[in-house]
Amino acid sequence: MDKRAIQILLETIKKAQKESLRDWFEWDTYMQYITEEDFEYAKKFSVMFDQENISHDEICRRIKTAVAKIKKQDVINAFLYSLSTRQLEYRSFLSSYCIGKSLIQHNFTPSPEPNEGICEICELHTYEFEDPVEFNTINYFKYNDGPCFDNLIQVLFDVEQFPKLPVVKPADSDYKILDELRKIIETADPNDRISQLKKKISKILKSNDGERQDVLEILGVIGILHDDMHFGYDEKFVTYPEREHRPIRNDDVGYPARWWQGKFGIDQEKWKYWFGNT
Repeated sequence: MDKRAIQILLETIKKAQKESLRDWFEWDTYMQYITEEDFEYAKKFSVMFDQENISHDEICRRIKTAVAKIKKQDVINAFLYSLSTRQLEYRSFLSSYCIGKSLIQHNFTPSPEPNEGICEICELHTYEFEDPVEFNTINYFKYNDGPCFDNLIQVLFDVEQFPKLPVVKPADSDYKILDELRKIIETADPNDRISQLKKKISKILKSNDGERQDVLEILGVIGILHDDMHFGYDEKFVTYPEREHRPIRNDDVGYPARWWQGKFGIDQEKWKYWFGNT
């Protein structure tokens, strides 16, 4: 990807964050901090984008169309490649592919009152698609944080953008990190949760705290980290009501990794499905 285009994106959003803390993520806010010339340049390299009017149902259709064109091994390679290189823009494709592949094609289905503005199947809220959708903050987070996406607009962005990035292959160093990651999880203390696991994997993964949590959340989404009641998206789409939160005050870990404890270890079948015998 073009380095100047990426820098334009990152600098634009960071300026907006600095100057407009409350609403920096809104189109009308961050677009104040970029010239038309720079915006067009970043668009040319598919790093920044115009707003789009997309309905809920179209989001679902486009995800299914895009994910059908993606090879599983390619998104696995992208995830692995990100481990040693720390090119975070490659990290989230794996979980987005998994969610997109299991997604149920559906029309907007209102949740019971008072949440009728939220789709009962996928959790998209009407405000997310009734106004034009912007993708630039999503791409900013990809380059800056390497997050685990589970919102369908984020998933749509990922699966449609994946073919535009250069194809990458993991190196021996990536497989070594993966193997060490597996050993750390398998030998975790029975009562360990994601917070303890993040600290333990810091020894083998160049990252900050948020990046480590994102890696573990991705492993949850693809079915590797879970308890015996809350599972990932690898076999079926997890609907909005099924994404239960733990009964604690600050449950900031994504589903289903939030339910994992060391005593559950690794789902060996799912590990083999995604990573073979590595």
